[in-house]
This record gives sequence, C-alpha cells and structure tokens, in this order.
Amino acid sequence: MAENTEGDLNSNLLHAPYHTGDPQLDTAIGQWLRWDKNPKTKEQIENLLRNGMNKELRDRLCCRMTFGTAGLRSAMGAGFCYINDLTVIQSTQGMYKYLERCFSDFKQRGFVVGYDTRGQVTSSCSSQRLAKLTAAVLLAKDVPVYLFSRYVPTPFVPYAVQKLKAVAGVMITASHNRKEDNGYKVYWETGAQITSPHDKEILKCIEECVEPWNGSWNDNLVDTSPLKRDPLQDICRRYMEDLKKICFYSTYSCPKN
Repeated sequence: MAENTEGDLNSNLLHAPYHTGDPQLDTAIGQWLRWDKNPKTKEQIENLLRNGMNKELRDRLCCRMTFGTAGLRSAMGAGFCYINDLTVIQSTQGMYKYLERCFSDFKQRGFVVGYDTRGQVTSSCSSQRLAKLTAAVLLAKDVPVYLFSRYVPTPFVPYAVQKLKAVAGVMITASHNRKEDNGYKVYWETGAQITSPHDKEILKCIEECVEPWNGSWNDNLVDTSPLKRDPLQDICRRYMEDLKKICFYSTYSCPKN
C-alpha cells in the first residue's frame, strides 16, 4: 500500500515543535497552522516553513494589521499582517466583542455586510468569501446580519446602516488601492466611518479574540440561518429614491456646429 507522504509531512508540520531560534515566530507559526482552515493560505505558510524562509515568515506572522482610514487594509495573502480568511474572522470577533459592549440592543438591530468584486486565486480569497465569513462569525453569535446578495457600491453599506438602524456595518473593499489589496471598512451606527477612540478599542478587542470561536468558520450559516437577510432590493430602491430628492439637473444638449 502506497504511503501518503505529503499528508504525513503536512501532519508533521502541524504538530511538530518549531525551532527557528525566535520564540515569538515559533508561537506564531503554530497558531497559524492550527487556526487557518483555508488550504491555499495554510499551504503558503507551510511552504515557507519547509524552505526555511524565516525572515518572510517573521514578516508575515509577527505583526498585525492596524486600523488606518476607518478600517483595515493590506495585500491579500497568508499571514497575520495580510487580508485573508483568518484575519477577517479575527477582526469580526473583535468587532462583535466591542459592539456587544457598546450596544445593549446589538442582537435586535443587527449588522450590515457588503462587498466588491476583488479576488486573488492564489490565496482562494475574494471579497465575497470574506463577507460571508464576516457574516458567519456574527450569525454564530445570534446577531442578525444584513448581507447583500451581490457586490454593491461602497455607499450602500453606510446608507443601509442608517436606514435599517443597524449598530454598524462592514464593506469588504480596498477602494482605489491596487488589485492585490483588500480591506475591511467599518461604519458606525451614524453611517460615518469609525474614528478614534472606536478604532483603537476595536483593535484591542481583536487582539483579545485571535483564536477562532466555534462556528466562526461555518460559512454555511449564510445559507441556513434565519437571522441572515438580504437588503439588496430594498436598499437599492430607497437609495435611488433619495437620490432623486437631492439631485437637480437641467437637460443637456450637444452644441450644434
């Protein structure tokens, strides 16, 4: 009977102690290989480990993203400093913890999630998948989630937060940044992008919730939970109606020669 050497090697990588000479890196490697369930990003870290590329491992695993302009933004790929399935789950867990502290009616009002069309095949990472994982973390905690059923313009998310009276919302997008990037834009109940002190407090909560909770990887909840709602048609209609109230223009004709 042929031996599954590749499977054995991956198993050894998962369970072996790491002796890179850097205790912080050894801990981070162990955490990533235990927590990441995305085969593509897990494989990226395993390959770096197998090839002894400790500097790149340190760059990817020994620092975290920080909140910039109203949220997180980085390249897509494996590592705690990049946008990927695991870091979005961690970020949403931190968001949940902070919002639960700020809003006693969080589980009545809910949360809005939207996304754009970005994606990266090599990391099996797309805005749509990240949005589903964001929703899954919250649905697993019995939070109603307004998840758009298709990609939407960024303004739809803060608009929906206001109109649906949700406590907050996230748009998975990197706006005008390069195509290799993605982001996690956070909007408060007012529809405004978060500012200090919310950004710093959310970051603290993320750092306290780095290990995925039971249910956080269960993106099937997006299809099965009665707490998931699609606001697309309602928000699109109301947004266009409101635009008509504030847009004034005159008919333009091309000048004749």
